[in-house]
Amino acid sequence: MPRRLASTIVLIVASALRAAPDDSTADGVLGQLDFESQVYNQPDGLPTASSLALSNAAHVAIAPSGRVYVSDADNNRVLSWPSASSFTNGQPADFVIGQPDFTSNTPNHGGVSGSSFFLPQGLAIDAGGHLWVTDAFNHRVLKFNDPMSDATPTTADLVVGQPDLNSNLENLGQGGSGPAVALPDSLQYPGRVVVRGGDLWIADSGNSRVLHYAYPMANKPLADRVFGQYGDFTRRAKNNDGAGNNFGNVTADNLYNPIGIALDSAARLYVSDWNNHRVLRYDDPLTSDTTADAVFGQPDFSGSSPDSGGLMVGLQRPIDVAFDAMGRLYVVDSGNHRVLAYESPLTQFAPTYVFGQLGLFTSDLENHGLGIFATDADGLFGPTGVALDASGNVVVVDTNNQRVLRYDAPLPQPIAGDVNCDGAANLDDIAPLVLALVDPAGYGAAYPACDLSRADIDGNMQVDGRDAQAFVERIVGP
Repeated sequence: MPRRLASTIVLIVASALRAAPDDSTADGVLGQLDFESQVYNQPDGLPTASSLALSNAAHVAIAPSGRVYVSDADNNRVLSWPSASSFTNGQPADFVIGQPDFTSNTPNHGGVSGSSFFLPQGLAIDAGGHLWVTDAFNHRVLKFNDPMSDATPTTADLVVGQPDLNSNLENLGQGGSGPAVALPDSLQYPGRVVVRGGDLWIADSGNSRVLHYAYPMANKPLADRVFGQYGDFTRRAKNNDGAGNNFGNVTADNLYNPIGIALDSAARLYVSDWNNHRVLRYDDPLTSDTTADAVFGQPDFSGSSPDSGGLMVGLQRPIDVAFDAMGRLYVVDSGNHRVLAYESPLTQFAPTYVFGQLGLFTSDLENHGLGIFATDADGLFGPTGVALDASGNVVVVDTNNQRVLRYDAPLPQPIAGDVNCDGAANLDDIAPLVLALVDPAGYGAAYPACDLSRADIDGNMQVDGRDAQAFVERIVGP
């Protein structure tokens, strides 16, 4: 029996025997007044500060301060609430970007500008608190300097994929048909954006590729690395056959409308390859090749069938990925109406936890069997986004139910300062913390059961010298 197949069988059995999450029932809802409602732009089909009109790949992001942002796609706006952890059911948003008020929803209201959207999708917050938005139908990504402190918070300060804030041509005017029209500075229907340190990543979904940029300081930057097109910036083929043609055999080097992207604590890149029903992992994306190193949802790199291997390990239209402070991988398995969590994604290819199906890994029903016209606090219907706050709360965009759900710390959380994963935070954690700061690879080798995120003591999504001070304050006191 092949080693991978044998290990998968073991993982399936282990997952089946493992108890379901302690609590896969949602604790808070935005966009609806209660958990049983699912009205588009409730209550009467018009946009308000309390309603949502979600579609496509609507998303959510949470700032280090706890402020939550949601891309309200069909209302062509981004809404924000002060706290992801404490919002009340149906609470109205207190901030809007993309529209002049809470009751407007016209695409590109007032014309294409730095203050308008046309189907906004992915969201990200960088270390400086700046908000990044993938403005899908305008074929661009916008950066808003920290909206909570900037003098012009609703006007973008930089654009990727266009020469200026008033342009929106698909692939910079080269259109969207044919395999060879993309360039290092063009975009088509971008899906997600991730910013970490000096690195910007964009899922250029329409061009079936993922792009990397050095943190841009001016409009229309050039990408310096491309995934999914055999390293060729001029190709945009779906499942590139190696020669730039569409619909070749599925491999570790091609993609078909990727949407979700995430980085783990060691900067490994994870991509939800939406139309290939898989998630790919690139172990050293900036210094190695652009070939994927591992795959979730398929038995190998040549597979692309939905629910391959059954619901225990298969995926259908995975659309978003994220990580928590324990290094768990979350996958929004939209076609199966669930969110999956993988406890140890470096070694484990079967999920350990599931949301949306009453804790069952073998169910794929809309709203766990209630159907498309009824829901509750346990149901999901075509979810498209997931994010986590510093307290381990899980926030999910439940798109076809027109709502955003919060699950209050549903999974075990790390002990602050427990860098060596022995279950306690004490002086024994000093040596592993120092190793994590000066030699992340060495830390991974010395503590293989620990994720590097354990050393992010101050919770700013980076492991640096500031974590040493945070560690001292937690262990010794300020």
